[in-house]
Amino acid sequence: MQLLDVLTLNQEPQTRGELTETIKEALAYFPEQMWEGVNYLGNINIDHHLRIKSREELHGAFIVNGLVEKLRELKRLLDIRELLLALTQDPVIITYYHYELNRFRRIINLVRDYVAKDVGMISLFETEDETAVRIAAHGLGHNQGLSHHQEPVGLMYVGLLDGSPIIKNGFCDDCKTKLESTLA
Repeated sequence: MQLLDVLTLNQEPQTRGELTETIKEALAYFPEQMWEGVNYLGNINIDHHLRIKSREELHGAFIVNGLVEKLRELKRLLDIRELLLALTQDPVIITYYHYELNRFRRIINLVRDYVAKDVGMISLFETEDETAVRIAAHGLGHNQGLSHHQEPVGLMYVGLLDGSPIIKNGFCDDCKTKLESTLA
């Protein structure tokens, strides 16, 4: 068993505990032996990559690729061997171009979770408590090798936040089996 190394990005002191509590609640979806708990490393203030407007308010935002690079650098500097997970309430976005009607159109999407084997981030921008826990569990599921489901059978549903109810508020049986097999 290991502690899950977690840090917060650009958070006020009163929100840091809430974010780490969200992760602790998300760990309840996993087999007991997967993680001992959360090792909170502290808050780091990082300059935003750009500003975006949401609901008539301007917010500092991160571009997912730049943020992941920064997290890998922090992981190396802190000499962390396992997953380093960053939590933020700031928006994290991905931008790409789509060709349509003889022109390119820039598309910007929010990224709620990006969790690989080495580093990850979870953005809880404009989310409710229960949704935040589900997003965190979904992201941590990716870290454990789980992939998206096209059907709403559980937390790994690709459209987790699209408003469709999921059949099981947890991991489906196949995902549970896969998680338990990683412990053997």
